[in-house]
Amino acid sequence: MQISSLIKSSLFKKSLLVLPLLGLLSACGSDNDDIKADPNTKMLHIDFNDGIAGWKAGFADYPAGEEEFYELGSGHANLPAALTTTRKGFKITGNNHSDDLFMFITKQVDGLEPNTRYDLRFKVTFGTNAQNNCVGIGGSPGNSVWIKVGATKNEPKAINDGTGFLLLNWDKGNQAAGGSDAIIAGDFANSQECSATDVVTTYLKKTLITEKGAYSTVSDDKGNLWLLLGTDSGFEGTTTIYFMELEVAATKK
Repeated sequence: MQISSLIKSSLFKKSLLVLPLLGLLSACGSDNDDIKADPNTKMLHIDFNDGIAGWKAGFADYPAGEEEFYELGSGHANLPAALTTTRKGFKITGNNHSDDLFMFITKQVDGLEPNTRYDLRFKVTFGTNAQNNCVGIGGSPGNSVWIKVGATKNEPKAINDGTGFLLLNWDKGNQAAGGSDAIIAGDFANSQECSATDVVTTYLKKTLITEKGAYSTVSDDKGNLWLLLGTDSGFEGTTTIYFMELEVAATKK
């Protein structure tokens, strides 16, 4: 389903979008029948190849005014050739000079019941060129970069803490620890084991799925939520991620 068509009506849908989640649930050993029969579950599926309308990129945990030094960038971009030559994703990149750079994309979505608590499950697919179990400056370029997901009624923003340092206004935790507003879905490492002879690493597709019951939040008084996908880095180098697809299952508690 195109993002443009989703925007015309409620972004979260019921039964017509349940089927894409069944593989997600079975991969984690969950009970498909419970979810499939549950009238309180709504689904959202976004394919970033279709566009990034309404999505915004943001950066936190770095000094204000140092965007050029940190080589921050984002946008709708062609995927690396190793992934595909015809599709696009949401690219976000930065050089982690602070040893703590947080990069994220966010969008407000609708279609939920107002002021209602939902259990949320996330399935995020992205492209990564960081090999598994490599050693890097400050940390591994793959295993020390954590993918975080979350949703709250408040828009995530980088706020000056009064000392010139930009911090996220959400409780996302720090690096390997999640927070009350965002949890860890996994890390940035791909399935290729580290090779000292492979200087130029190849982008591979990776999919992460959060556990049932791991995250819940409350919609606002209009049934909206702000979604967030991000990377929390302990690797003191450049990370460039291509977000490809996102699925969210929202089950009313």
